[in-house]
Amino acid sequence: MPLKSKCYACLKETNNLKNNYCPKCISELFDKTVPKKLTFDRKEFINKRAEMSDKMSISGVQDKISLAFDSSKNLIPTAKNGKYILKPIPIHDNALNLEDIPANEHLSMLISKEIFKINTAHCGIVEFSDGELAYITKRFDYDSDGKKYDQEDFASLMNTTPSTHGKDYKYDSSDYLGCSRLIKNFVASHKITVEDFFKRVLLNYLIANGDAHLKNFSLYSKPNSNEYTLTPNYDLLNTRYHINEKYGDMALSLIEDYYTPTFEAVGYYTYADFVYFAKLIELPQIRVEKIFKLANESLDKIEKKVINSFLSDNAKEFYLNTYKQRLGRINYIVKK
Repeated sequence: MPLKSKCYACLKETNNLKNNYCPKCISELFDKTVPKKLTFDRKEFINKRAEMSDKMSISGVQDKISLAFDSSKNLIPTAKNGKYILKPIPIHDNALNLEDIPANEHLSMLISKEIFKINTAHCGIVEFSDGELAYITKRFDYDSDGKKYDQEDFASLMNTTPSTHGKDYKYDSSDYLGCSRLIKNFVASHKITVEDFFKRVLLNYLIANGDAHLKNFSLYSKPNSNEYTLTPNYDLLNTRYHINEKYGDMALSLIEDYYTPTFEAVGYYTYADFVYFAKLIELPQIRVEKIFKLANESLDKIEKKVINSFLSDNAKEFYLNTYKQRLGRINYIVKK
């Protein structure tokens, strides 16, 4: 019997892999097409990205490119109708440990999907032609017939732009409470969606994602529909490992210009802050406790995911220690 290897998408160990992916992930991530190793390397990616920069509509700071399967079942760069987004090790003057960014995002997305049970974009790891690893995610803004969804990020829905709120508009123009109110304004089933959003905010706190800003939350509606809901979760990673953020724990405040007495005492978000936030967004305490319970009871699963990920050993240690520290914070209760 061959030795078990781990799937490049779900990280589960199995001896039933085809080109590094298990059957389930081939179905979910690649629509039953068995992907091959990419036919180009990162240098060629950079050149192709430059060639296609005026034609592509993928937003964001990190270099990325749209991919689609060709007739030979190769994933190739495309300027339109791409079903996948490829993000390699980025070039960044101020960030640290760049080689771990693809694995960091992949791990964070799996924690969102498999452990916190949040609707999350399908994703995986893929190899360049020289064996270097990159992050790949399946686009969720097209239906099975190729029709594009109507999608708007929270910055657009709040009418915030660099001209109206300055260059840091994604971070400075609202808080997570404001995002929750936006959901209530646009989403018919807002009670369920607000709970989903609360889980996403808590997850971003636990994994130390300081980049969960207004453009990394979106609403969308299917073609010929006026009903909006949250898009699948996307753009998740432990930013602390790559950028030394000296101030703040998250991209946005839970509640702008208000801090609980506990926060004033210890200087970071704890159980009291999330409970108060939940109260303001009308999330029942029984639901909050269930989410906290999930976070606490999942630590062993988190640890296994981290250990089995494609992160370097130093990154694994940092990721897990950060998560444990944040978990301790949300369990902190002032003793009377």
